[in-house]
Amino acid sequence: MKLTRNFVLPLAALFFGLFLVPRARAVGVADCPVEPKQGVPIASGDVFAGANCTLNLTTDIDSFVFTANSGDIWHFLVASNGAGAYGVDICLTLYNPSAAKVFSGCSNTFDGDSYAVMTDQTLTATGTYTIDVTEASNGTLNYGLSLERDYPTPPDGQGIQLTESVTGSLGPGEDSPAYTFPVVTTGTYQVSATIPNGVPYQSNLCMTVYLFTGASAGSACTNTFDGDSYTAQVTFTPSENGTSMVLLYQAGNANTGAVNYSMEVSCLAGVCTPVYPPCTLKNAASYASGTLTMNFTVGNNVATTWNAWLTDQNTITNLFSLSQPITVPPVTISKTTALSPAGTVGVLSTLTTPTKGIFCSSYVQINTGKP
Repeated sequence: MKLTRNFVLPLAALFFGLFLVPRARAVGVADCPVEPKQGVPIASGDVFAGANCTLNLTTDIDSFVFTANSGDIWHFLVASNGAGAYGVDICLTLYNPSAAKVFSGCSNTFDGDSYAVMTDQTLTATGTYTIDVTEASNGTLNYGLSLERDYPTPPDGQGIQLTESVTGSLGPGEDSPAYTFPVVTTGTYQVSATIPNGVPYQSNLCMTVYLFTGASAGSACTNTFDGDSYTAQVTFTPSENGTSMVLLYQAGNANTGAVNYSMEVSCLAGVCTPVYPPCTLKNAASYASGTLTMNFTVGNNVATTWNAWLTDQNTITNLFSLSQPITVPPVTISKTTALSPAGTVGVLSTLTTPTKGIFCSSYVQINTGKP
């Protein structure tokens, strides 16, 4: 038996009012602030769309800021709302914490019938990034902007199981809903995204599937223009056990309103159901610009206490001690701490219970540079 979850997102409600998207958590959806407000905070899963998200001149700049770590992979999407062929193009530019340009791109309503800018970027510095939304020519242009973290797995991702069908609706510039599911190397998986009751020349639906490492396992789109294809599929065999993620979004090559979708993950061949160890604790730690980043993979089949310490020469400092509820399958949890260069340091972490003592542990060394 398949389980179905309906997430209905009216396009008008999104772009002309405040609306909370019913996904794994209440995704932030808000109108843009009244200009000249700049540096508006945005986080993974957030959407800015509404009457105030409007540009009129090429000199108009709407800027948004978010904090990220080196090695993170982020998904950016900005789309015009109500634009037609040969209309005003929307542009997105991304700057790193040093104000250096990382990415810049515009839609193309003239040659490619593209009404959106969508890109995945691997970030190489820890700190505050800036997103600037502008237009390529003078004219009134309303838009929607969304941001999603691809890696580490975002906290707003909704967990699904094999053969579970999820449904919803997407409009230009809306949040790209993220769905996560466990995978193992012994299975071959097929992810299918379908436009129910699709008709020719309607907006196309796209998806990208990500591996546990954040690398893409493949992308696909429907083709309602030439092939009358209303289903997109990606087939892959993971190279390691972990959690994969699917992002859904509009293709950006049509602007005829919202597109409905139905998405499902199936086991195509092999053994796809993972068997999890009783306890998992790993730490892919890194250091840059005075910040120690700890990307933990945490899993436990009983409630535990999670502890972590920083070891530096002859000293040991407690970083945190907190309750960790049952976590199956394991999840990625990122934590950071400010740290001046101190040579090679270590991070010791444990999951403990009153009866088992140390359930599992992890110890890694990180070179922070000369003091």
